[in-house]
Amino acid sequence: MANKLMDETRALSTSELLEKNEAKKAELFALKFQAAVGSLEQTHQIKIIKKEIARIQLVLSEKAKAGENVNTKVKTDYSKAVQEAEKSGKEVRAKQRKMIEELQAQYEGGVNGDEDAIAAAMNSAEEEQRNSPEGETK
Repeated sequence: MANKLMDETRALSTSELLEKNEAKKAELFALKFQAAVGSLEQTHQIKIIKKEIARIQLVLSEKAKAGENVNTKVKTDYSKAVQEAEKSGKEVRAKQRKMIEELQAQYEGGVNGDEDAIAAAMNSAEEEQRNSPEGETK
């Protein structure tokens, strides 16, 4: 699979590689932003993007050694990457909020029925403690 990816990357022109490199850096920035905020669910994506950037940089260095000009600057729009990160972050936070609300509803619904079981367990533990000889611990 890696050879296939490298062959596809080597087939790109220098300008395409530079553009793709900057786009991946913007994507990595957005993913790190999401991770810092706590809204990144697929943390493995950071590792994947870093590897893609490394592949692109490897091919760019190969082309530079072959004599091609790879020192051109490409301007990347980080705002688009940040907007996508914010959008997916909002979706993740909404999903987390829904999950928390469901858990709270389950807990609140189950507390009334469990209170009797908890009280019975506490009473039996107290009885065991009273019936056991002093100094003996379980």
